[in-house]
Parts: sequence; structure tokens; C-alpha cells
Amino acid sequence: MTRESASDRFRSSVEGPEAWLWYIGGVRTVVLVVVAAGAYAYAYVPIAGTEFEPLGLLYLTLFYLFGLFSCLWYLVSLRLTRPFRPVLTWAQVLVDLGVVAVTVHFTNGTHSFFTFLFVVVVLEAGLVLRPSQGFVFASMATVFMAVQAGLWQEGAPVIRGYNFLVQALAFYLTAAIGGYWNLRLRRMHQFQREILDNMNNGFLITDAEGTITAQNKAADRILGLEDGVAIGRPVEEILRDAEGGECPVRTALRAKRDFTRYEFSASIGHDHTKLLGLSTSCMYRKGHLTGIIATFSDLTELASMREEIQRQDRLAAVGELAAGLAHEIRNPVAAIRGAMDELAGSSASPELTTRLLGIALRESDHLNYIVSEFLDFAREPRIDREPFDLCQLAREVGNLLSLEYADRDGIVVRVTDSGDASRISGDRSQLKQVFINIGKNAIQAMENKGTLRIAVGRDPVSVTVRFDDEGPGIPPDQVARIFEPFYTTKESGVGMGLAVCMRIVTAHDGTIHVASRRSGGTSMVVRLPATRST
Repeated sequence: MTRESASDRFRSSVEGPEAWLWYIGGVRTVVLVVVAAGAYAYAYVPIAGTEFEPLGLLYLTLFYLFGLFSCLWYLVSLRLTRPFRPVLTWAQVLVDLGVVAVTVHFTNGTHSFFTFLFVVVVLEAGLVLRPSQGFVFASMATVFMAVQAGLWQEGAPVIRGYNFLVQALAFYLTAAIGGYWNLRLRRMHQFQREILDNMNNGFLITDAEGTITAQNKAADRILGLEDGVAIGRPVEEILRDAEGGECPVRTALRAKRDFTRYEFSASIGHDHTKLLGLSTSCMYRKGHLTGIIATFSDLTELASMREEIQRQDRLAAVGELAAGLAHEIRNPVAAIRGAMDELAGSSASPELTTRLLGIALRESDHLNYIVSEFLDFAREPRIDREPFDLCQLAREVGNLLSLEYADRDGIVVRVTDSGDASRISGDRSQLKQVFINIGKNAIQAMENKGTLRIAVGRDPVSVTVRFDDEGPGIPPDQVARIFEPFYTTKESGVGMGLAVCMRIVTAHDGTIHVASRRSGGTSMVVRLPATRST
């Protein structure tokens, strides 16, 4: 079992950082005021005909003023001193013992009804200091009462001795009780620390102002810190964004929201950065934000592995694209080669020559189309962003599709929206191309019979355009492949249309999701980031 330092005990307790010391400090101030009132009542209403000397009243007043000043100074130190020094609590308990001793001395010594306050001080020492220090204060109180028993000679020696013995026994018994609960609390706190320190993830707790109140060893290891150096410091000094942005923990406190698996580059030392995966959880008490718990892990090696996997994926994708392109080109080239061989190897009639040349021209055009589609997919989309209403664009696409398929009575195109402005920022012409391509695929899948429904909706962060058709749907084994280049189920087609759509939507920071509907047909949803309405 590791040994716990005094600073560890004082910077965190069962109910939160230094909460115990705050409560005891507040109770101490109230008790001091009550004791002062009782002492003054004793001075002006003497018991059993005893007199209270004016000089004693002056001493009491000075001690009470000093005690009150000490209590207030202690509470201020709890607020301002980071990390809090345990010697301040030791000194405060010593002041409490002195105030009680002076009060007992000037209020009839061993017969004072304020002697019970020694029990309170001993209990305080046993709880907030080490268990052994409770016995130190019990011994000091016992010695003081022994001196008082010698100064106040009233009563039989046996009775005085018995009273002294009972008081001393009460002091030491109180010290034992306080030490027992101190030990229980220390073990509970040590158990909490062992749990945190054995976590692989870094762990930080801050208060509502963003000051770090607890951390674990993994946080020190990941951030390159010395043990406990982060306690009492603002969180932005420990978790620094390498790109100069706001610390995400500070952002979570300001916005009163949680982050999950948020990745950011943290500055470690002077010239080193690490990629961290951060999650935050706000803590509330009675509806008020009291702090935040932040857990994070080092993703630097994982990011390197991820980049290597992405590089391998890109190489694999290039290989697949090359194989698909070669497959698509092979048939037109074979047709052109056959036509040319036929022309070169025989004296063909003019009619045959014209037919063979037509084949060569048609396949050449098909080759050009394949290469153009491939270049559209391979080329990084150039986006000329402008703000516009996606509802208006959806209605425009619906009208174009209705006009194009007006000669087919079985096709109906319906566009619906919520009526709210659904503004986004993007390239209007490119997204129009995406919607027209998706709409045509849906109409062709319905075999020119059915209703295509285009619905526009929005939430606080995104705008969605949903295309629902009444076709046969997409088999589950094909859903994951329809966006692959050169994949098509049509007899005539290159299979680049949806791949280009995916590329354009991704460049707009959006997503495309496709699934078969339970009622039949296919549902394809395009989700794009929304902009604020002006």
C-alpha cells in the first residue's frame, strides 16, 4: 500500500476537493461566536458569586478577535492558496486549542462548563490532521487541565483527581475516535487514488472555474508532468491546444456540454505534440455546474497506424480502380481492334466499311466517356461555396425530373419540405448534379412506373434531402458496394455516377446513407451541414 502524502489528503476528500476543510472552517467560526457570547454572559452574570476580572475580560476579547481573524484568514487561504498547505490547518487547530484554553482558564478553570470544547478540538485534530496528531492535542489538553487543577485548589483532592482522570480519558478516547474515522477516510481516499492511478487513460477533474483539483498518474505520463504539479492550475495551462485554439475542457465548461472522443493536438513541453482523444462529463449539484471530469488517451501511435492503413487503403483503391478501368476499356478497344482488322484484311463493300467505321467511332466515344467519368471521380472537386436554400434546389430538381420524364405517364415526382429555411453553404451546381443523378437512378430503378418522393428536412446542425422510390430495393449484399467505382447492375453503364456523387457530398462535409425500405423501394438520404439563418 503506497504512503499518502499530507498534500494528497488536503487537496481532495470524499465529497470533493477540500470540501471538509470548508465545512469545518465555517462551523469553527460559528462556534467561536457562540463561545464568545457565553464567555461574556459568564463575565456579566457571575456564577456562585465569582468575580470576573476586567483584565481577564480584556485578554478574552483580544483572544477572540485573534481567533476570529485566524478563522477568516484560514477560509481565505483555502480559496487562494494552490496547492493548499497542510501546515495552515495544523496552525489553525493550534489556535483553536489556545482560544479554548484561555476561555477555560478565565471561566473557573477545571470547573468551567467550557471544558467540553477541548473534546471538540481534539476531535477536529483527529479528523483533519493525522490520527497521531489527535493524541498530541489530547496530551496538550490533558497537561493544561493538570495545570488548572493545580491552580484551582477548591474541592477535595480525590474529587479533583477523579474529575481530571475523567477529562483526560475523554480527551484520549475522542482522539481515538477521530483517528479511527481519519484512517477510514484516508483508506477510502487511497482506494479512489489507486483506482485512478491504475487507469490507462489520463484523468483530470476541474472545478466550475476550470482549476484542476485532481489528476492521476496516467495524466502525468501522457502530458509529461511531474506528480501533482497540475493541481491548482488552470486547465488550459495543462491541456494546451497545439494549434492555438481554446482548450476543449474550457470550451465544455463555457458551453456546459460534453464531448465524446474529441480528437485534438495537445502541446507537450516546448516542441512536442501528441494527438489526444478526449471525453468530458459535466458535474452538477442542485442544477448548478460544479466542475467537469475529463478523460483522455494518447492516440499518437494509433494515428500513425491509421495513416499507414489509409495509405495501404489508397494503394488498394488505386489497384481496384486500375483493374476496373482496364476492364471497362478492354471491350471498346477489342471492338475497335476487330473493326480495324476487318477493314485492313479485306476489300469490304462501302456499306460494310461504313458500318465498321461507325462501330469504331461509337466505341471511341464510349472510351472517351469512360475516361471522362473516371477523371471526374479522381479529380478533387473544386467547390465554389455560396449560401443557398436547399429546399429551393430540391424543388428545382423535382421540376427538371418531371419535365424530363413527362412523356411517361407512370412516373410521378413529389417534393415536400417543412417550410423552414434550410440554408447550407456549398457549390449549387455540383449538388444539383448529385440530386439529378440520384433522382434518375431512382426513376430507372422503378422501371418508369412509380412515385419518387423528395423530402427536405433539417435539425439544428444539418439539412437532409431524402429520396424514396418504389422500386425493387437494393439487395443487402449490394448496399455496401453501390458507391464503389465501376460497380453497376445496369446492362449499359460505367458505374461511376454514385461514386462521383459520394465524392462531391464528402467534399461538402456531408454523408450519403442508403437502405431498402420496409414497404418496398430504396431510401437514399443526403445529409449536409446547415448554416445559420440570417
